[in-house]
Amino acid sequence: MDTQLTQTATDIGTLLNRLEAQLTEAFAICSHLAVATTTFGGSAGVTPRIAQPVVHELGGAMAAIAQAQGHVIAAHRSAERIGKFVGFGDGLPKPDQAFFTGADISHLSIVAAAA
Repeated sequence: MDTQLTQTATDIGTLLNRLEAQLTEAFAICSHLAVATTTFGGSAGVTPRIAQPVVHELGGAMAAIAQAQGHVIAAHRSAERIGKFVGFGDGLPKPDQAFFTGADISHLSIVAAAA
């Protein structure tokens, strides 16, 4: 396999891993916010009815993030199928996380580089 194809495949893996990690972090932040909102509301003597809209909206955000996680996992699986089709991997074990650090993603797109 040529080096450009290998580099691009590595960069795609890097971006997918970054996106998965960022979605996981966003989900965790939403759950912490929901807990903090209800805890703060109770400590401040606010009725649950007043804090409920915030918790409701955070729940919606968490549902959207969970759906996005599913789409990213599906994209990852599809990318792996493409990689196998073009001969990347050839049944070898997937590289560890250290393999995906520091990839040059500048040639993929401006949007991906901003991620």
